[in-house]
Amino acid sequence: MTEFWVSQKNKWCEYCKCWLKDTAQSWAVHERGSGHQENVTRRLRDMRLKADQEKRDEAELVVTLGKVEAEAQKRYEQDQKAAAAARRDTLGEWVWNEAAGYYYNAKHRWYYDKGTAMYYGGEPVHWTDKPTLPREARYEVMHAPPPKPPPVAAGGGGSSGAPAAATAQRQYAVAGSRISNKHPLSQVGGYQLHHVDGAVGGAKGVGHAVGGGGGAAAAAADPKRKRDDSGTGGGGKGKEKELSKEDLEFLQRREAARQRVQQRTAATFGLS
Repeated sequence: MTEFWVSQKNKWCEYCKCWLKDTAQSWAVHERGSGHQENVTRRLRDMRLKADQEKRDEAELVVTLGKVEAEAQKRYEQDQKAAAAARRDTLGEWVWNEAAGYYYNAKHRWYYDKGTAMYYGGEPVHWTDKPTLPREARYEVMHAPPPKPPPVAAGGGGSSGAPAAATAQRQYAVAGSRISNKHPLSQVGGYQLHHVDGAVGGAKGVGHAVGGGGGAAAAAADPKRKRDDSGTGGGGKGKEKELSKEDLEFLQRREAARQRVQQRTAATFGLS
């Protein structure tokens, strides 16, 4: 009998960076060795020092970002003050004059009456609502109130906050005696359940009649039902067939089931 030699598998030690035989005895001897234990201790120490260094770096980054933000805020305030000063030097400033009883702009030498929205000054001096000073220097421009945010409709929209104008633009259609939201595809042909003979979705045999006239339209949309309701026999002579009590109950149950299916289908497509 011939026997084949099989090579012994080896396993890598991450701490000592060497290969060992993949046996329990070899690993037990290796792990009890001082070299392996020193390598494990050194790895754990390095991991601990790295974690501490990452914490110190993160804290230092937070402090640095705080300093940068504080410096940016300081620069921004300085720029705002400089812009306000330049604006005052160019456009002037409206200050209340107790002696005259009006606001006065010393830069352009104009008075302003807030009650009448009239200006007093110019050459010759006169009252006017169209002063010759620049538009940016007028009182109503420099003291204009901030713009108001757009109104948000209360309720009905939840967290979406739909404007009231969008709600007011909704289209409605009368279905029987009820008023319901008009489906955006109710007037589209094809597979979108269009109007046929006054019935919404009549081409598919579903939906309800607009205006309450659903009898003839539903019958026209469903020829099979028309044949069942006509009561004619198969001989073509046009004689009425007398139905038994069981047949009448069956037809009533089928009609009720058909109406429930129509209601569910219409509700699914937003038609009821």
